[in-house]
Order: sequence, then C-alpha cells, then structure tokens
Amino acid sequence: MDAAEIREYAGLMRELGLTALEISRDGHSLRLERGAGTAAAAAPDSRAGESAAVRSPMVGVFYAAPAENAAPFAAVGDTVEKGQTLCLIEAMKLMNEIKAEFSGVVTEVCAANGQTVDYGAELFRIRRS
Repeated sequence: MDAAEIREYAGLMRELGLTALEISRDGHSLRLERGAGTAAAAAPDSRAGESAAVRSPMVGVFYAAPAENAAPFAAVGDTVEKGQTLCLIEAMKLMNEIKAEFSGVVTEVCAANGQTVDYGAELFRIRRS
C-alpha cells in the first residue's frame, strides 16, 4: 500500500464519518483512526439550559451499553460530561464510541438498543449545563 492509497482511505473515512478503518490485503493490515481533533480554548457556554441533539455521525447499529447485560453508558436523567462515551455505533464490524460534545443532562434517548441508525439520526437529547 502506498501513500496515495492511504490518503484515499483517509478521505473515505472523512466522507463516511468513520472514526476508524481497518484494511487487510495481500497479507498486510492497515488500521486508520482519527480523533475529534483539538478544541479551541474553552469559553463559558452561553447556551446553558438549551436542549441539543446528539446525532449519529454514520450509518450503523446503535448499542446503548458496552455489553448485553451491562448498564447503559447514558440514560435519561444522567449528567454527562464533555468527552464521555454515550453509546457505540457498530459500522463495518468496528465499534465506534460516540462521545458527548458538551456537558449536560440526558433528557431523551432517541434510539433503541440494537436499532440500525442512519447518518444524522438523533441519538440523544441533552440539556446543556
């Protein structure tokens, strides 16, 4: 695999909203991962008290908990912090952690465990704190 192919895969990841991609070909494996990027210096959030939706960045299967009999990552009434894992989305046999982009209180879980969700589907509603 050459640099041009790797760049092509990275572009595909951006296009599909994937956070990780693993490719095996001709006895070689390549795993690409990308983070959320770096954030600017934190400023006070003037939108405190507003409710906002957390949407799926990809098509996949929604999992509310890390295992079948485990407690969900986030439930209605839970206080979540920015960067906290809210759920998993399985896409292309990869588990992608969906993290809170801001702190707040979960007011609604909009997807059912095991449900297939589309890109942009509403997963959670969170009241900013």
